[in-house]
Amino acid sequence: MLRAVVVFVLGLALGFAGLYLVAGAEIFRIETYRVRDPSLLIAALCVLAFIAEWFVMDPARIWLLCRNQKIALPFRSAILVHLTSMFVASVTPGNVAVGPAVALALRRLGVPFGKGVGVAIQVFIFDMIFFAWAVPLSLGYLIYSDTLRLPPGPEFAAFAIAALAIVGAVILTRYPRPVVRLILSVSRWPSLDRFAPRLRGMARDYYRSAIAFKNMALSTWLMINVVVAAGWFSGFVLFWLLLELYGVETGLLANLAILTSVTLVAHLFPTPGGSGFMEAALGLSVGASGGAAAALLIWRLASYHAIFALGPPSAWLLYLSKPVKKNKA
Repeated sequence: MLRAVVVFVLGLALGFAGLYLVAGAEIFRIETYRVRDPSLLIAALCVLAFIAEWFVMDPARIWLLCRNQKIALPFRSAILVHLTSMFVASVTPGNVAVGPAVALALRRLGVPFGKGVGVAIQVFIFDMIFFAWAVPLSLGYLIYSDTLRLPPGPEFAAFAIAALAIVGAVILTRYPRPVVRLILSVSRWPSLDRFAPRLRGMARDYYRSAIAFKNMALSTWLMINVVVAAGWFSGFVLFWLLLELYGVETGLLANLAILTSVTLVAHLFPTPGGSGFMEAALGLSVGASGGAAAALLIWRLASYHAIFALGPPSAWLLYLSKPVKKNKA
């Protein structure tokens, strides 16, 4: 828990530093955070976007992936798995621990570890698919519309990473055997003799999970892609709505395009949640002065720092949860 507090404080400090680089001393003035254009409707939409991002869309893909593998995971449990895994990931650079955290959270609910690893990898695959198509479209729109602009570095990096995401998604989807061989190879290490049966069982479960994913019905595949896109875009729309509350006029599509590209590149930065880079890159893109700086800070609190409040109780509820029912199929 101490580490989580340290990471939370560090993330806030880096975020303020990134904002200060582009907005200056305005971020320390109380007037900066006064809502310019109060609207009950927009405030309600902000709440809905927040709920959709954290409690609906992202848990839905875990739930759908488990259903595809005939794992009877309740939706409530999918929410707990998502929030717990994001909390664990938040204390690691670039959220690299999210995959192992998903697998371990599912294991706590009685899902075989190999299948949990499969689900975690599939969550990652769908993220790669999203960025693989969303980033080129976003950059194309920004170039065509000539509205908001990304700094040259992030623009090039986003396009290069999106291209790699296509290759990675294809390899992980079509070729599960290398992962199976890796697990079996580890099981033969003399120092792991006592765990060899479990590792071999894990390899079998992972392979079954990968085959179920590979043979997924087209309708399910499309549905999960829609859910993933809606999950990402709900968080991005929240930022646009906050800009509207602060009287900052920017186009919705331009904001979605900027956020898609910047979010992908932020995963490369070794700071908590890309803190510092996210604030600076978005500030340079939309102009983080006055209301824009306030909207950006509040958005980061809602879209990243909120997990430090939501994660611990979710982890406790997950610990108290009963295992899911075994399915013979």
